[in-house]
Amino acid sequence: MTEEILQSDGAFAVEETPAAPTPVSKKRKSKLDRQENIVAFLFILLPIIGFCVFTIGAMAFSFIYSFQDYNMLTGESSPAGLKNYTDLFTHIIYSKNFLQSIGNTLILLISTPLSMMLGLGLAGLLRLGNIKGAKIFQVLYYLPAVSSAVAMNIVWRYIFNNEFGIINQILGVKINWLSDETLIKIAIIFKNSLNGMGGAMIMYLAGMLNIPKDYYEAADIDGAGKFRQFISITFPLITPMTFYLLITGIIGGLQSYADADVFAAGNQGAQTIVYFIWNRGINQSRYGLASAASVLLAIVIMAITLVQFKLSNKWVYEE
Repeated sequence: MTEEILQSDGAFAVEETPAAPTPVSKKRKSKLDRQENIVAFLFILLPIIGFCVFTIGAMAFSFIYSFQDYNMLTGESSPAGLKNYTDLFTHIIYSKNFLQSIGNTLILLISTPLSMMLGLGLAGLLRLGNIKGAKIFQVLYYLPAVSSAVAMNIVWRYIFNNEFGIINQILGVKINWLSDETLIKIAIIFKNSLNGMGGAMIMYLAGMLNIPKDYYEAADIDGAGKFRQFISITFPLITPMTFYLLITGIIGGLQSYADADVFAAGNQGAQTIVYFIWNRGINQSRYGLASAASVLLAIVIMAITLVQFKLSNKWVYEE
């Protein structure tokens, strides 16, 4: 322990230099680290096994079978080359259904930005407006996001029923929502927009609450109104939430299945790419064709995601 005599304004003070901490044994520290790493690895071992078997394994088999003419009933397969891929775009029957499913899937993606805009509006009202029972509204709006997709589609199917649906009862007309190929798309976009706005609302609300109040106070001093504050402060600072919702929304929309099977009950106007894969692969035992469609879908999803990440540097706020 050493002491230093310091002079300050003619007075003397004694400052004690703190003693150096006792070094921890490197051997003991490394042993504890190894034990913690082993325990942590055991916690994530099952998810890793599940990911390797059911995701990576399934992708590998799909890629292999996309070049095979595979019959699951007999277990026999024969090389098919690129025939499954060419059939998706040139076959007299399969190509028409596949291209239509691509078009349907892209049209139904409209619900992603709509749900984001509705969620942003709700978050703004709950954040800025003095609404009594705001927490209750948050729970009610968020319920569809945590409910079963099958259950929600069954409920919405009753709402849009051609004969006794609530929508037709309110409008006082008989509209064939579930049987018309165009109207079924409008119904799905409408229900998906409402179902998705709760999740978007929670994300945007969390982002708004994370913005420092100093920014708004400075804007008030400068005379900026609420709309100007939203455009110049709120919206730019919540772009990470927008980016996340856009990424997950597009990925989920491209893999949509429950809408086509449960809500639309196989209506041709609502058949998506994943429904096409299930219908051809399971129902018609064209596993090679379904695998080829799965591979193409995976490539498209990865490409779109990579492009979005590449472009995010130009508009997503980073601290």
